[in-house]
Amino acid sequence: MKRIVLGFMLTFISFLTFAQVNDIEKEVDHLIKGKKAVIGIVLYDYKNQKIFKINDSKHFPMQSVFKFPIVLKVLNEVDKGNMNLTDSILIKNKDLLSDTWSPIHDKYPNGNVRMALSDIIRFTISQSDNNGCDILLHLVGGTSVVNSYLDSLGLMKMKIEKTEAEQHKTPDAQYRNWTTPICAIQLLQLFYDRKILKQTTYNFLWQIMTETSTGSIKAEIPEKVTVAHKTGSAFFPGHSVTNDIGIMLLPNNHTILYAIFIKDSDENKEVNYKVISDIGRIIYENVAVE
Repeated sequence: MKRIVLGFMLTFISFLTFAQVNDIEKEVDHLIKGKKAVIGIVLYDYKNQKIFKINDSKHFPMQSVFKFPIVLKVLNEVDKGNMNLTDSILIKNKDLLSDTWSPIHDKYPNGNVRMALSDIIRFTISQSDNNGCDILLHLVGGTSVVNSYLDSLGLMKMKIEKTEAEQHKTPDAQYRNWTTPICAIQLLQLFYDRKILKQTTYNFLWQIMTETSTGSIKAEIPEKVTVAHKTGSAFFPGHSVTNDIGIMLLPNNHTILYAIFIKDSDENKEVNYKVISDIGRIIYENVAVE
């Protein structure tokens, strides 16, 4: 694949800010002050090409956010004709681990069933199914293939080395699947600009991202705001992670790309989720309400 150069974005992110940057900065600083966690935030106003960022170049474990680039690679294979969304995939009993988050396992506890590729992708994104993710990883050839794909897009600050099953075993494994918040924004921009998927596969993924049922970015914003996103979390003592990346379509014709990463948190999961939902509210109140 031809390498896509992202330097254009990096030329302006260092000096452009939201018109409402003072209010956003004040509210976000107040929100995260005293939190026992490392927090990275990038908010990118697509319409005006303006940005707000905190810890944008730090490495953060992705947890289930890494399912987004994995699915992009699967859909890239669909676009190339190597797979089809209607393909029937055999899921064996050994593919469905019981000690992990898996609505697929809940539905088919004994395995040995066939599912359409489109359904596996839907479970993996909208319900963050861990078994579904590892099935997709196996189909495309493993983590090294996904890394090569990300490298071809110029995304050198996003690395995937561990499966969901491997991450589940130890907190340290999650740090092998990492990104920076600004790199996550670059991937979202490539996706939103239709640079990496054909229109049919783009529409399919967009729809299931809007159906995401995990996380809380939508909790404090009106239902009229469309959010296509992918979440990721894990709650190991002292190593808790809560992430959300996505695209908000606001009613005043603003599109906000956002990446929120929380790592090494000693806060409980309710506090971590509240940070993310409050940032969603701050975006809405300062960008949608003008």
